[in-house]
Amino acid sequence: MSTIKLKCTLLTDVILNQKSATEGNRKTLDFIPGNNFLGIVASALYDEVDRQDALILFHTGDVKFGDAHPSVEGIRGLKIPASMYYPKLKKMTDECYIHHLIPNLDAVDLKNKQLKQCRSGFYCFSRNEGREVQTVMNFAIKSAYDKANRRSKDEMMYGYESLAKGSTFYFEVDFNDKSETYREKVKSCLIGKKRIGRSRSAQYGLVEIEEFNFIQPESVETNVDYVTVYADGRLIFLDEFGVPTFRPSAKDLGFSNGEEICWEKSQIRTFQYAPWNFKRQTYDMDRCGIEKGSVFVVKLNGACTSYPKYVGCYQNEGFGKVICNPSFLEADKDGKSVCKMSETCSPSTNVLNAVENNSLLLKYLKKKKADDDLRHRIYSAVNDFVSSNLKNFKGEERFASQWGAIRGIAMRCEENRLKEAILDYISHGVASEKWEKKRRNEILKCFLNCFSEAGLKKAVINLAAEMGKFCKWS
Repeated sequence: MSTIKLKCTLLTDVILNQKSATEGNRKTLDFIPGNNFLGIVASALYDEVDRQDALILFHTGDVKFGDAHPSVEGIRGLKIPASMYYPKLKKMTDECYIHHLIPNLDAVDLKNKQLKQCRSGFYCFSRNEGREVQTVMNFAIKSAYDKANRRSKDEMMYGYESLAKGSTFYFEVDFNDKSETYREKVKSCLIGKKRIGRSRSAQYGLVEIEEFNFIQPESVETNVDYVTVYADGRLIFLDEFGVPTFRPSAKDLGFSNGEEICWEKSQIRTFQYAPWNFKRQTYDMDRCGIEKGSVFVVKLNGACTSYPKYVGCYQNEGFGKVICNPSFLEADKDGKSVCKMSETCSPSTNVLNAVENNSLLLKYLKKKKADDDLRHRIYSAVNDFVSSNLKNFKGEERFASQWGAIRGIAMRCEENRLKEAILDYISHGVASEKWEKKRRNEILKCFLNCFSEAGLKKAVINLAAEMGKFCKWS
């Protein structure tokens, strides 16, 4: 079997819905399924090759178009294994356990920790270290267009969640001996700028694919009496009646020597969706299977020297890839993972710049956050001023009117002249003597120095209102 390793860079946002339904809350996938790359090649070659070649290329599984996972620094990311657990209210970086390697699940200390299963996210595993890959998502609201009236259609609003522009994904295409002759033809169809996902005719879906030699974990032989099978891709199995099943046998996983699956040690998650067939304009049969990241523990019946790389159905579309005995599922005698989980890998600068420049929603949220932070700072400063200095302003007849005058100055004065106007008011005229007592003018001046021009007016108005209220009743 030969392999082409490729990198897919998003030149625009990409929409890949988890389900083909057109109504309701639509979430996008956090990876790119292999059938997108199969579609790119099929659109270029299907009408050019004969029927037998088309079967080998696109239908029999002789050519396997793998899923593209979010990746960084030359390492292909993998879905977090479902057999990894960590204590509740803590982080994986603090403590991580491999469920099927814990010697005593009923131990008192483990029950007190309340172990929680890892379920989401992609991680790059290398040299006994796992780093989370941050998958950046964008959200936009779009409207259908009314051509007759040349405006947006009524009641036709859509929300789109998408993978962010600038993200990097790694994937591979595998060829067996029968399909090896098509290798260069398939590679030439994939490399370059292509379009995938939904809304390709609008602003979404443009990617660039290039050959790239990345690193990823491989299957490892073991001397123990069990094999750990990690689901790199989604797995779909059919029973003897051709019906999808969530309970495969060890034979379905590629073992044919009387092996058995230890279900009590395995960690399985499932999925279900109905694929849309564009050629026939209808939905195909529901696909029910085992989700990425699931872990099977298979009890061996004797020595095993060869391990499967693909199992199950629809291998031509990216389903079925597995890794046996991966190093990141090893643990010490207490069940603690030997793989050290570290902090999240930051997305590339290209991703951050794309999100910064293209998201009006993000700009709006940043402004709202800045306004909320300023409001919180003003309220805190005013409360501190009142609690610390109210005694210096009490007992003075009609001093509340001074705060009313300062509030009036703040309401009508420009922000760049506000501080000067207030200091001039408390330093001259009949009010100057009141402000000099107990160093009130210095206290107010210190408050004014705490704010720049942008927030000074709001701060003075709030302070004057609070102090006027307390001084009136003192």
